[in-house]
Amino acid sequence: MTARAPWLNSEWRPSESQQAVVICVHGAVVSGEEMFPLRHRLRQLGYRVRQFEYQSMLKSLDYNVLRLREFIRETEGGVVHVVGHSMGGVLARLVFERSPDPRPGRIVAVGSPFLDCWVGRRIGRFHPRWGRFLVGRTVYDHITNPRDRIWRGARDFGVVAGTYPFGIGAVFRSHPRPSDGVVLWDETRLEGIRDHVTYRLNHFGLLLSKRCCAQIARFLATGGFAHVVSKSVEEKRGSPVLSCPGEL
Repeated sequence: MTARAPWLNSEWRPSESQQAVVICVHGAVVSGEEMFPLRHRLRQLGYRVRQFEYQSMLKSLDYNVLRLREFIRETEGGVVHVVGHSMGGVLARLVFERSPDPRPGRIVAVGSPFLDCWVGRRIGRFHPRWGRFLVGRTVYDHITNPRDRIWRGARDFGVVAGTYPFGIGAVFRSHPRPSDGVVLWDETRLEGIRDHVTYRLNHFGLLLSKRCCAQIARFLATGGFAHVVSKSVEEKRGSPVLSCPGEL
């Protein structure tokens, strides 16, 4: 492992016998191009990587969950991991709670609003009739359906969250903090998961960060993140943030 490529740790490489694949799931509104740096780095590590694409504006949450389930089932590989960004993590969670793939693998969600979506609700209030169309059907379904605070699946599940508030949420003075500029830190705190780690990065910066990629690679290989406790605004609020050690 080098400083330039902290994810290239030989201990985190999948074995050739595993035939391991990582399925990347993008967030709402975007198309998946923003996940290119992460996909490229995971390929460098030795994974076969596939990108799942879906329409968040026009299709329902349940429809996209069903499509992701079929995409996973059609993906060849002895080990199948899933990495979801933002709403992509929500889709992955629902797939593996409702009808999990029997093959081994782990899930990592990056900046995913599991417990609510403050920004989606605020944008939806722009207009009583058209607000739901501004956020799109998938997000609208997520914020209007009941949300379980506890992970009910069997897979190792890790979550990476950000606390640098630069993003669409910054246009709202009432946007709560800490957040990554889109998703609140509290919204990522799904109970019952294996691990949770926080970075001082914004919503899309999490995907570009080399250290975040190293944490994702570490979790896929070991089922855990690397941690040090750092004093921060969240600690003062009574919620300590676990962030990455210097070597990551």
